[in-house]
Amino acid sequence: MNKNPNKRINYYRNILQWVIIILLAYMLIRPFMDKSYLADFEAYCPFGGMQALASFFSSNTLTCSMTTVQIGTGLALLLGVILMSKLFCSYICPVGTVTERLGIQARKRRLQITLKGWIDRLFRSIKYVLLFITFYFSVTSSELFCRKFDPYYAFLTGFAGDVVLYYALPALLLTIIGSFFIRQFWCKYLCPLGAITNHAVYALPVASLTLTWVILNSILTFSISWVWLLGVVCLLGFLLEATTLKFLIFPPLRITRNPDICTSCRICDKKCPMAIEISTIDKVNHIDCHLCNDCIVKCPKKGALTINKRSMTWLPAVATVILIAASIIISTAYELPTISERWTDAQHLKEAGIVEMSGLKNIKCFGSSRAFSNQMKDVPGVLGVETFVKHHMVKVYYDKGITDMEKIKAAIFNPVAVFLNPPSSGLKMISSIVLGIDRCFDPNDQYLVADLMRMHKGMLAMETSFGEPVKATFYYDSTLTNPAEIKSWIEQKSVVMGEGDEKSNVNLDFKVNKDGISYGNVTKIYFLNYYFESKDVTFNKFDSYTSKELKELLFVFPEAMEPDMQEWIPYLVSHLSNDDGVVRFKTVFTETEPELRMWFVPKLTNPDKIRKLLNEPLFLVHYPDKSVKKIQNPFQFKNSGRVVEAE
Repeated sequence: MNKNPNKRINYYRNILQWVIIILLAYMLIRPFMDKSYLADFEAYCPFGGMQALASFFSSNTLTCSMTTVQIGTGLALLLGVILMSKLFCSYICPVGTVTERLGIQARKRRLQITLKGWIDRLFRSIKYVLLFITFYFSVTSSELFCRKFDPYYAFLTGFAGDVVLYYALPALLLTIIGSFFIRQFWCKYLCPLGAITNHAVYALPVASLTLTWVILNSILTFSISWVWLLGVVCLLGFLLEATTLKFLIFPPLRITRNPDICTSCRICDKKCPMAIEISTIDKVNHIDCHLCNDCIVKCPKKGALTINKRSMTWLPAVATVILIAASIIISTAYELPTISERWTDAQHLKEAGIVEMSGLKNIKCFGSSRAFSNQMKDVPGVLGVETFVKHHMVKVYYDKGITDMEKIKAAIFNPVAVFLNPPSSGLKMISSIVLGIDRCFDPNDQYLVADLMRMHKGMLAMETSFGEPVKATFYYDSTLTNPAEIKSWIEQKSVVMGEGDEKSNVNLDFKVNKDGISYGNVTKIYFLNYYFESKDVTFNKFDSYTSKELKELLFVFPEAMEPDMQEWIPYLVSHLSNDDGVVRFKTVFTETEPELRMWFVPKLTNPDKIRKLLNEPLFLVHYPDKSVKKIQNPFQFKNSGRVVEAE
């Protein structure tokens, strides 16, 4: 007999668990080295995939940013349970890995208890309640409700994204603390995915119930909501688990004990993560067994514990790898649409034309897919749409008698207009060039080109219009740059963007089409008025005064050319209206610098009072609901301005 069973290592299981932990650690660390990398901690999430599949069956849409890959891993998990055991829980789940190791440390310090009896069975209901809540809100909203509280997602994202702090933080603390003091607290009592695996164990009664619901609704013309099916399935899962605590037919693989070899040392009982008393039974049918094989590895008598009376400790780990790899390979070859909507009958759709476009990075989740669908629904001749977020692709079905492919592409296209840099004060004429740019159809790509141009002070603005290739008009200062440089900037293969710690290398794939290039010029005043709205607001009984009763106070106002400052101008107007003598506010673009002009009544106020008002640290702002608030003054009027006769 080996006197040191504790030193035996379950290599197959440990290797898989550490591979997952290392991959997650890599995803956490990589953004610090590569700013362009965006970690997707749900890329292969089986729980999200099963919620997405439920949403697809319910409303023909996929939840959030879920794709066929997550659905594939979810189905692989269920198939693994039915054929072998709860392989995901044992070999993959990072939450289970961490909480199990917390429990080991707690048991060494004799701080952990194992719940038994009625309280154990009652606590098992919690995960079914969470399963119902999660699926209900995910399917009805087409958003992953589990993101709001999932401790795994909250921890790895730093409580960012859809995480709700007052849900996720207690859930994370409860998972950690609970797993330290109560054996397998997360896996047994909280994990909704654990509830799903139990439904796979009870596949026959669950399938029978689901089939009955389908027959009642589709054949016998009942109208029973899927919510009732979800509720009854969750209740059935809990009742079967709480009353039996046993497998039924599935899974077929079981830990078996040979009583002729077993010495009843009870090491297997102590080493079982789920606290199953293996030494007292010949075949482990307990619902908590996930075929981790720790009991077999730690057993000091070879052959006393086996899998179906065979020495196959490698099988669960190998099966896990095969199932996950197969699901990813198969699901990558096929993708379910995130949204699939039709606004006509099947016969009309058979005769429809189809426009298929990929590389649309703005198609990235259910929300963006819904926005695209709503946009296309208003286009004449469009009969239906499908979106595929994994490949950023769309399909648009259209009536050939009403519209054509070119018009559909034009309707899909979203133009952008971006102000880049303010023109210099001495510049009077602004040059323009129109270029055709390949691989720039998506708005994200168009904004990327704009960011490239913003890095050069001579580039003043950019706007796009539909074309194949996309037409981009660039406005520039010809004293600072030229068309050859502009084209070279667009066609560079990579560029470093950002500043300081935010710097990252961005790979580019744009190509300037040599045909259709055109040039032009516009005046600076025309350019500024095109990109910025001139503000002209009257107040404090302006119309009751004649021009002779008024004077103007003029300030140089460069903020009029700063897009970020535009939203603050209404607050400035409201603040100035507190002086009864100020009656009009206007921004004017000139050939030199933008100006702020304020009409005032000399009998009621004077320039010094207005200057003081402009430079107060806090603005007193009046809101439409009659409330008054103080906000920080974002402007800096360093010049004293000048007074002129009113126009």
